[in-house]
Amino acid sequence: MGSLSSPATGYAWCVAAAFASALATFLIKQSTLANAGWTMVRLLWLGAACASYGLGFVFYSLALQRLQMSLAYPLMTAVTTAVVALLGYLVWQETLGLSKCLGLLLLGAGAFLITR
Repeated sequence: MGSLSSPATGYAWCVAAAFASALATFLIKQSTLANAGWTMVRLLWLGAACASYGLGFVFYSLALQRLQMSLAYPLMTAVTTAVVALLGYLVWQETLGLSKCLGLLLLGAGAFLITR
C-alpha cells in the first residue's frame, strides 16, 4: 500500500470511513426493527451506531491528513451510498431497480472523475 502518508493510504482510510458510516446506518435501521419504543435493546443498537460513526470520524480524519477534502468527501459518500443500498437489498429486501443501479453507477463515476 506504500507509505503511511501516501494518497493510497488516504483512499484506504476513506473507504474504511465509508464502511463505518454504512455500518452505523445499518445499526440505526436495525434499532427500529427491534422495537418501536425506546427500549434498552434499541438504545444498545443506537449506542453501537454512535460508536461506528465515531470510528468513521477517526478514519475520515486520517484520510483528510493524506487527501484533499474535495477528493475525500465524494469518494466516502459514494462508497457509503453504494454499501447502504447493497445492505438494504441483501438484508431487508429493499428494491434495487434499474434506476437505483444507474444512479449508483453515476454517483460512482462522478466520484471517480472528481478524484482525478
